[in-house]
Amino acid sequence: MKWMALLAYALAAPMAWAETITLSNGEWLPYLSESLPHNGAVSRIVSEAFALEGVTVHYVFRPWQRAYAEAQRGVVNGSVVWSLGGDNSERVRDFLFSDPVLEAQSVFFIRKGTSFRWTRDEELAGLRIGGVAGYDYRFEGLPGIRVDRAPTEELNLRKLLAGRVDIVPASLDVGLYILRTRFKPEDAAGIVVAPGRYNITQYRLIMRRADKANAGYIERFNRGLRKLKDSGKYDQYMADLAAGRY
Repeated sequence: MKWMALLAYALAAPMAWAETITLSNGEWLPYLSESLPHNGAVSRIVSEAFALEGVTVHYVFRPWQRAYAEAQRGVVNGSVVWSLGGDNSERVRDFLFSDPVLEAQSVFFIRKGTSFRWTRDEELAGLRIGGVAGYDYRFEGLPGIRVDRAPTEELNLRKLLAGRVDIVPASLDVGLYILRTRFKPEDAAGIVVAPGRYNITQYRLIMRRADKANAGYIERFNRGLRKLKDSGKYDQYMADLAAGRY
Protein backbone atom coordinates (compact mmCIF):
# COMPACT_ATOMS: atom_id res chain seq x y z
CA MET A 1 0.00 0.00 0.00
CA LYS A 2 2.85 2.39 0.83
CA TRP A 3 4.50 1.58 -2.51
CA MET A 4 1.25 2.29 -4.36
CA ALA A 5 0.81 5.56 -2.50
CA LEU A 6 4.34 6.66 -3.38
CA LEU A 7 3.79 5.76 -7.03
CA ALA A 8 0.55 7.73 -7.14
CA TYR A 9 2.29 10.75 -5.59
CA ALA A 10 5.17 10.54 -8.06
CA LEU A 11 2.78 10.45 -11.01
CA ALA A 12 0.75 13.36 -9.69
CA ALA A 13 3.71 15.54 -8.74
CA PRO A 14 4.66 16.76 -12.24
CA MET A 15 1.08 17.91 -12.78
CA ALA A 16 1.12 19.77 -9.49
CA TRP A 17 4.42 21.44 -10.28
CA ALA A 18 3.65 22.30 -13.91
CA GLU A 19 3.16 26.03 -14.53
CA THR A 20 0.69 27.27 -17.12
CA ILE A 21 0.09 30.91 -17.97
CA THR A 22 -2.49 32.46 -20.27
CA LEU A 23 -1.53 35.13 -22.80
CA SER A 24 -3.91 37.07 -25.00
CA ASN A 25 -3.05 36.98 -28.68
CA GLY A 26 -4.54 38.34 -31.89
CA GLU A 27 -4.75 38.06 -35.64
CA TRP A 28 -1.64 39.56 -37.23
CA LEU A 29 -0.68 37.38 -40.15
CA PRO A 30 1.88 36.14 -41.01
CA TYR A 31 3.26 36.58 -37.47
CA LEU A 32 0.30 35.58 -35.26
CA SER A 33 -2.96 33.79 -35.97
CA GLU A 34 -5.22 31.18 -34.43
CA SER A 35 -5.42 29.56 -37.89
CA LEU A 36 -1.67 29.23 -38.55
CA PRO A 37 0.55 26.26 -37.64
CA HIS A 38 1.83 26.79 -34.07
CA ASN A 39 -0.37 29.95 -34.04
CA GLY A 40 2.28 31.62 -36.20
CA ALA A 41 6.05 31.88 -35.95
CA VAL A 42 6.03 34.58 -33.26
CA SER A 43 3.55 32.67 -31.07
CA ARG A 44 5.77 29.61 -31.47
CA ILE A 45 8.83 31.56 -30.38
CA VAL A 46 7.06 32.83 -27.24
CA SER A 47 5.72 29.36 -26.36
CA GLU A 48 9.05 27.62 -26.85
CA ALA A 49 11.04 30.27 -24.98
CA PHE A 50 8.76 29.83 -21.97
CA ALA A 51 8.85 26.03 -22.32
CA LEU A 52 12.64 26.12 -22.00
CA GLU A 53 12.05 27.64 -18.55
CA GLY A 54 9.36 25.16 -17.51
CA VAL A 55 6.31 27.30 -18.30
CA THR A 56 3.46 26.23 -20.60
CA VAL A 57 1.61 28.93 -22.53
CA HIS A 58 -2.11 28.88 -23.28
CA TYR A 59 -3.28 31.45 -25.84
CA VAL A 60 -6.67 33.11 -26.04
CA PHE A 61 -7.28 34.96 -29.31
CA ARG A 62 -9.07 38.28 -29.05
CA PRO A 63 -9.59 41.48 -31.05
CA TRP A 64 -6.55 43.60 -30.28
CA GLN A 65 -8.30 46.15 -28.08
CA ARG A 66 -9.77 43.37 -25.95
CA ALA A 67 -6.44 41.50 -25.87
CA TYR A 68 -4.80 44.61 -24.44
CA ALA A 69 -7.63 45.38 -22.01
CA GLU A 70 -7.65 41.85 -20.59
CA ALA A 71 -3.89 42.01 -19.99
CA GLN A 72 -4.28 45.44 -18.41
CA ARG A 73 -7.00 44.22 -16.02
CA GLY A 74 -5.18 41.00 -15.14
CA VAL A 75 -7.77 38.73 -16.75
CA VAL A 76 -4.79 37.04 -18.46
CA ASN A 77 -1.14 36.90 -17.42
CA GLY A 78 0.03 38.97 -20.38
CA SER A 79 -0.22 39.57 -24.10
CA VAL A 80 1.82 39.15 -27.30
CA VAL A 81 3.27 41.13 -28.97
CA TRP A 82 3.35 44.91 -28.45
CA SER A 83 5.60 47.88 -29.12
CA LEU A 84 6.78 50.09 -26.27
CA GLY A 85 4.85 53.22 -27.18
CA GLY A 86 6.08 56.58 -25.93
CA ASP A 87 8.28 56.98 -22.84
CA ASN A 88 5.34 58.31 -20.81
CA SER A 89 2.62 56.20 -22.39
CA GLU A 90 -0.01 54.26 -20.47
CA ARG A 91 1.55 51.09 -21.81
CA VAL A 92 4.95 51.79 -20.29
CA ARG A 93 3.31 52.78 -17.01
CA ASP A 94 1.11 49.69 -16.72
CA PHE A 95 3.27 46.90 -18.16
CA LEU A 96 6.59 45.14 -17.89
CA PHE A 97 8.23 44.41 -21.24
CA SER A 98 10.33 41.46 -22.33
CA ASP A 99 13.37 41.61 -24.57
CA PRO A 100 12.37 42.11 -28.25
CA VAL A 101 10.62 39.09 -29.74
CA LEU A 102 10.21 40.56 -33.23
CA GLU A 103 11.78 43.41 -35.17
CA ALA A 104 9.54 44.49 -38.04
CA GLN A 105 10.15 47.06 -40.75
CA SER A 106 7.38 49.64 -40.74
CA VAL A 107 6.47 51.33 -44.01
CA PHE A 108 3.74 53.48 -45.52
CA PHE A 109 1.46 51.89 -48.09
CA ILE A 110 0.02 54.31 -50.65
CA ARG A 111 -2.09 54.15 -53.81
CA LYS A 112 -0.09 53.65 -56.97
CA GLY A 113 0.53 56.98 -58.64
CA THR A 114 0.29 58.97 -55.41
CA SER A 115 2.97 61.58 -54.88
CA PHE A 116 4.18 60.94 -51.34
CA ARG A 117 7.66 60.95 -49.86
CA TRP A 118 8.14 60.89 -46.11
CA THR A 119 11.16 62.40 -44.38
CA ARG A 120 9.81 63.38 -40.94
CA ASP A 121 6.63 62.75 -38.94
CA GLU A 122 5.43 66.36 -39.07
CA GLU A 123 4.86 65.96 -42.83
CA LEU A 124 1.97 63.59 -42.09
CA ALA A 125 -0.19 66.49 -40.85
CA GLY A 126 -3.41 66.82 -42.83
CA LEU A 127 -3.24 63.33 -44.35
CA ARG A 128 -5.92 60.72 -43.73
CA ILE A 129 -3.97 57.97 -41.98
CA GLY A 130 -5.45 54.48 -41.72
CA GLY A 131 -4.54 52.83 -38.40
CA VAL A 132 -5.65 49.72 -36.52
CA ALA A 133 -7.75 49.96 -33.35
CA GLY A 134 -5.60 49.24 -30.31
CA TYR A 135 -2.27 50.05 -32.02
CA ASP A 136 0.03 52.89 -30.91
CA TYR A 137 1.69 55.02 -33.60
CA ARG A 138 4.67 57.15 -32.69
CA PHE A 139 3.43 60.18 -34.65
CA GLU A 140 0.11 60.38 -32.81
CA GLY A 141 -0.23 63.55 -30.79
CA LEU A 142 1.73 65.73 -33.21
CA PRO A 143 -0.17 68.82 -34.41
CA GLY A 144 -2.54 68.18 -37.31
CA ILE A 145 -2.14 64.39 -37.29
CA ARG A 146 -5.25 62.24 -37.01
CA VAL A 147 -5.47 58.46 -37.27
CA ASP A 148 -8.68 56.95 -38.70
CA ARG A 149 -8.89 53.52 -37.06
CA ALA A 150 -10.28 50.27 -38.45
CA PRO A 151 -10.46 46.79 -36.88
CA THR A 152 -7.84 45.23 -39.19
CA GLU A 153 -4.98 46.12 -41.52
CA GLU A 154 -6.80 44.40 -44.38
CA LEU A 155 -9.72 46.81 -43.98
CA ASN A 156 -7.28 49.74 -43.91
CA LEU A 157 -5.72 48.61 -47.20
CA ARG A 158 -9.18 48.28 -48.75
CA LYS A 159 -9.99 51.81 -47.56
CA LEU A 160 -6.73 52.96 -49.11
CA LEU A 161 -7.63 51.34 -52.44
CA ALA A 162 -11.05 53.01 -52.31
CA GLY A 163 -9.52 56.42 -51.62
CA ARG A 164 -10.98 56.73 -48.11
CA VAL A 165 -7.54 57.14 -46.51
CA ASP A 166 -4.30 58.51 -47.97
CA ILE A 167 -1.67 56.30 -46.32
CA VAL A 168 -1.53 53.14 -44.22
CA PRO A 169 1.40 52.60 -41.82
CA ALA A 170 2.03 48.87 -41.38
CA SER A 171 4.66 46.19 -41.10
CA LEU A 172 6.13 45.50 -44.53
CA ASP A 173 5.72 41.72 -44.06
CA VAL A 174 2.11 42.05 -42.96
CA GLY A 175 1.04 44.42 -45.70
CA LEU A 176 2.61 42.37 -48.46
CA TYR A 177 1.13 39.15 -47.02
CA ILE A 178 -2.37 40.68 -47.02
CA LEU A 179 -2.04 42.01 -50.55
CA ARG A 180 -0.75 38.64 -51.77
CA THR A 181 -3.39 36.48 -50.07
CA ARG A 182 -6.52 38.62 -49.64
CA PHE A 183 -6.64 40.87 -52.72
CA LYS A 184 -7.21 40.16 -56.38
CA PRO A 185 -3.91 40.63 -58.25
CA GLU A 186 -5.29 43.61 -60.20
CA ASP A 187 -6.38 45.30 -56.95
CA ALA A 188 -3.12 44.53 -55.15
CA ALA A 189 -1.26 46.17 -58.03
CA GLY A 190 -2.99 49.44 -57.15
CA ILE A 191 -1.16 49.65 -53.79
CA VAL A 192 2.57 50.22 -53.44
CA VAL A 193 5.12 50.86 -50.70
CA ALA A 194 6.22 54.46 -50.31
CA PRO A 195 9.97 55.11 -50.57
CA GLY A 196 11.91 54.60 -47.35
CA ARG A 197 11.28 52.72 -44.12
CA TYR A 198 9.82 55.02 -41.52
CA ASN A 199 10.66 52.80 -38.57
CA ILE A 200 12.06 49.52 -37.30
CA THR A 201 9.60 48.52 -34.61
CA GLN A 202 10.44 46.11 -31.81
CA TYR A 203 7.60 44.00 -30.45
CA ARG A 204 7.65 42.37 -27.03
CA LEU A 205 5.72 40.27 -24.56
CA ILE A 206 3.89 42.51 -22.06
CA MET A 207 2.84 41.56 -18.51
CA ARG A 208 1.05 43.71 -15.94
CA ARG A 209 3.30 45.52 -13.45
CA ALA A 210 0.73 45.20 -10.65
CA ASP A 211 1.09 41.40 -10.54
CA LYS A 212 4.17 40.62 -8.45
CA ALA A 213 4.84 37.26 -10.14
CA ASN A 214 5.22 38.85 -13.55
CA ALA A 215 8.73 40.23 -13.01
CA GLY A 216 9.88 36.64 -12.53
CA TYR A 217 8.03 35.46 -15.62
CA ILE A 218 9.62 38.20 -17.73
CA GLU A 219 13.06 37.22 -16.44
CA ARG A 220 12.45 33.55 -17.23
CA PHE A 221 11.07 34.35 -20.66
CA ASN A 222 14.12 36.43 -21.51
CA ARG A 223 16.39 33.53 -20.49
CA GLY A 224 14.36 31.12 -22.62
CA LEU A 225 14.44 33.49 -25.57
CA ARG A 226 18.23 33.71 -25.36
CA LYS A 227 18.43 29.91 -25.28
CA LEU A 228 16.15 29.67 -28.32
CA LYS A 229 18.33 32.12 -30.24
CA ASP A 230 21.54 30.36 -29.20
CA SER A 231 20.11 27.06 -30.48
CA GLY A 232 19.46 28.53 -33.94
CA LYS A 233 15.73 27.79 -33.75
CA TYR A 234 14.73 31.45 -33.58
CA ASP A 235 16.46 32.19 -36.89
CA GLN A 236 15.01 29.02 -38.38
CA TYR A 237 11.44 30.00 -37.49
CA MET A 238 11.87 33.52 -38.87
CA ALA A 239 13.39 32.13 -42.08
CA ASP A 240 10.42 29.76 -42.39
CA LEU A 241 8.07 32.72 -41.97
CA ALA A 242 9.87 34.70 -44.69
CA ALA A 243 9.66 31.66 -46.99
CA GLY A 244 5.87 31.48 -46.54
CA ARG A 245 5.77 28.27 -44.48
CA TYR A 246 3.38 29.75 -41.91
